[in-house]
Amino acid sequence: MKTLSFAVVVLASLSTTVRADSPEDRGKAIVQAQIAAVKKWSDNSAMAATFAKDAYVLLPNGEQSASDGGIAAAIAFLNPHSTVKEATFDHLTAGGTASVSWFTADLHFTVTSSGSTEKHVVRAIELLDGAADWKVAVAAFTNVAALSPSGSCNINDATDPGPLVNLLAAPTSLSAALDAKAVVLGTDPAERGAGPDAKKLVDGWKKLHLTLDTAQKAREVHTASYGYAMTNVKLAPSKPGGHAMAMSAFVLALPGPTGSWSVVAASYGATF
Repeated sequence: MKTLSFAVVVLASLSTTVRADSPEDRGKAIVQAQIAAVKKWSDNSAMAATFAKDAYVLLPNGEQSASDGGIAAAIAFLNPHSTVKEATFDHLTAGGTASVSWFTADLHFTVTSSGSTEKHVVRAIELLDGAADWKVAVAAFTNVAALSPSGSCNINDATDPGPLVNLLAAPTSLSAALDAKAVVLGTDPAERGAGPDAKKLVDGWKKLHLTLDTAQKAREVHTASYGYAMTNVKLAPSKPGGHAMAMSAFVLALPGPTGSWSVVAASYGATF
């Protein structure tokens, strides 16, 4: 046993755990494996083992294929001189159908680098596909921090924007599309809501003026069992002469009748 690599141990544990019937158990197994991978972040294979082939990930600094590596470093804001002092998670919620399950969680990282210590909170939304052995098919990790007028979250594998992208700049439409147990996550630590609280949170944004950042690309994907979209949005200033604030945005939804979508999770993240 001592000769097995860390990645092999994590993968073996993951493959037996995620077959549990409960979406919450699957979510816990995935996030625990990802937290362990961040603690051993120089080994990219440990994090990659949690993702399905061809999975896409929205990171605090942009979207990429999970096979490109570097996910652990990106979500914990690590550089070659960093040491992970602490990595934990809380606020895990989960749901699912016969073919897919999903979860949301807050990830907490304490990192030292060049003598300084930083704390980061990143919010995760991840969808697990039963057809891919309950590994993650798409995920979004959004940054909880003060908003800035600059920065963007680069979308590399772009598509034409569709109805899900448009929801992210339309709080009224997003609220109407929320599932009864949906989870919505904002850029502020207090901006978190599930079920009725999610709708209340989004309804509180209806007076905000959000627009799609047309200088940035978007990615929207529809499958038979789920759909998702990721893009950049701008928040107009509340006072004349102010600066519009930049945010990344992500939505996960299930297909409904006659082309409709039921949103099960959405998040907004601060850019840098």
